[in-house]
Amino acid sequence: MINNWKHIYILFLFFGIGYSVAFSQEIEPKQEVNIDDLGNVSDEFQEHFFEALKQKAITNYDKAIESLEKCIEIDPKPDFLYFELGKNYLKLKLYQRAEENFEKVLEAKSNNRFVLELLFEAYFQQRKYKESVEIVEKLVVFNSMFKEQLANLYFLEKRYDDALIALDELDDEYGADLYRDRLRKRISSKITNPDSQISRLEQKIKEKPKEEQNYLNLIYLYSKSNQKEKAFKTARLLLEKKPKSEFVHLALYKFYLEKNKIPEAISSMKTTLKSDKIDIESKYKVINDFLLFIEREPKYESELAAIISLLSNGQSNVKVFTELGHYYYKKDNKKQALNFYERSIINNANDFALLKRILLLQLDLKRYEKAELGSKLALEMYPAQPIFYLANGVSLLHLDKADEAIEILLLGIDYVIEDLKMESDFYQQISEAYQKLGDTAKALKYQQKVNQLQKKS
Repeated sequence: MINNWKHIYILFLFFGIGYSVAFSQEIEPKQEVNIDDLGNVSDEFQEHFFEALKQKAITNYDKAIESLEKCIEIDPKPDFLYFELGKNYLKLKLYQRAEENFEKVLEAKSNNRFVLELLFEAYFQQRKYKESVEIVEKLVVFNSMFKEQLANLYFLEKRYDDALIALDELDDEYGADLYRDRLRKRISSKITNPDSQISRLEQKIKEKPKEEQNYLNLIYLYSKSNQKEKAFKTARLLLEKKPKSEFVHLALYKFYLEKNKIPEAISSMKTTLKSDKIDIESKYKVINDFLLFIEREPKYESELAAIISLLSNGQSNVKVFTELGHYYYKKDNKKQALNFYERSIINNANDFALLKRILLLQLDLKRYEKAELGSKLALEMYPAQPIFYLANGVSLLHLDKADEAIEILLLGIDYVIEDLKMESDFYQQISEAYQKLGDTAKALKYQQKVNQLQKKS
């Protein structure tokens, strides 16, 4: 349950998802009421109660509530009646009614985990964050991972210091976590005066000088508050305490670049790119920073090949290879640009803009067999895009398949709308195809269309 809620809250907090979002997993108690739990009740009570369970099972929540209310008319004391009522109201998104019933159950069972979890959902859906905090603080006793929810709620309540403390406690207990790290940065971005957090982390480092995460958190806060020298000093201290640390190089390479210590910067970059622990988004930032650097200092471009060679061909590198393609494209290095674009398209095949650029580069570099195959596949995904018909026709023409070229070009030209330049390109290729076939009359006919369009444009 906790892991599912984690994703719900991060989406809600950071991407503005509305409150109508459904929970990814139902929060149902691990136990259902059975006949032995009812105690000494009448046959009529039993009949209505199990009718309520049946109706709930087939999602007739209104009818389930009616049966439960009949039970209450017979005997209003059993707390499980209000528990079942609360669950049905929750299904109907009548959160206030659900809340009222769960609170009645807690009067008798003040520390029941299952009731607390459901009451938390009812509070949260009503944006009752203060009340939600009180509930989750009780749930932490059952499982410390509830502190992630607590940190999210503290964030909503603008209790930023408390939120970071909750995350620190989880890191101390379970180790670092990518989700918590992102949440920490989100929370830290709201802190206008990080001094208290800095002091706390400095003290924690004194107490546990080999705890890597505390250094990383402190480096981030120093950098955020523009205390770059202190951040650099902390990074160097971490490297001294933990020479095999890989995460510290995510900070060090930036400091080295700023100080123009290029060999050290490149060394740190290589460490991050080789690491199995560092996520691809961070590696992408490393590559992007280096590309920005060599635009200012082109004499270091030769180092780029060594850095790129450290990246695998995995799906997660799509963004990196696309960015490298853009870099070389801007430099007019078409072969290198195409090399990286082709590597990025493998796991990103439906990217229209990327497909178009690859095909145009392949034609430009006379790689007609690849362009023919690629444009054919592109047409399967985008059958109404004239550029892919044109690319396919040009490829076929250069592969001495003039008849096929004419067929695909005449088909594709019907999709050209108010684009005189593209229409002219189609007619030009058709004319050349007929010329190859020795049909000079038709070749001239389509060349005249080209001339007319060029006059208009």
